[in-house]
Amino acid sequence: MDVMFGGTETVASVIEWSMAELMKSPEDLKKVQQELVDVVGLNRRFHESDLEKLTYLRCAFKETLRLHPPIPLLLHETSDESVVAGYSVPAGSRVWINVWAINRDKNAWDDPETFKPSRFLEDGAPDFKGSNFEFLPFGSGRRSCPGMQLGLYGLEMAVANLLHCFSWELARWNEAE
Repeated sequence: MDVMFGGTETVASVIEWSMAELMKSPEDLKKVQQELVDVVGLNRRFHESDLEKLTYLRCAFKETLRLHPPIPLLLHETSDESVVAGYSVPAGSRVWINVWAINRDKNAWDDPETFKPSRFLEDGAPDFKGSNFEFLPFGSGRRSCPGMQLGLYGLEMAVANLLHCFSWELARWNEAE
């Protein structure tokens, strides 16, 4: 049961962050919605088969996961003795991987605090597979998230349908009428 609830909570969180980031960035929201119009049109509903053609939407998801990883800290165990930054780390030590900090590292990302989906359009941009250690929203190796594909599917289907069927904008507060 923990796996089921853990998966639904993290997907729901990323759906909310995706919508929030896109609404805070109207230019990117327009690009995603235009891509949906170009691929799906306005006369039919969005289908799963459309996903592979929605490049910018997928970049927006990657950027959301970079800024708001569903699991910001990963717990791992060292298999061998290592030295990290001059410190000895014995084999079998439990170590925390701060995914949130890695995803905002100025040495790995240009303008790391800014929501910029276009960064994932560049050649050699990191992917979900876990081999790019500057981008680990699902962990890596044997301990990577077992529900990654199902979670991405739920995220993609929910947000794509919300963006295709409705217009979105942030509420205006405290403005003179």
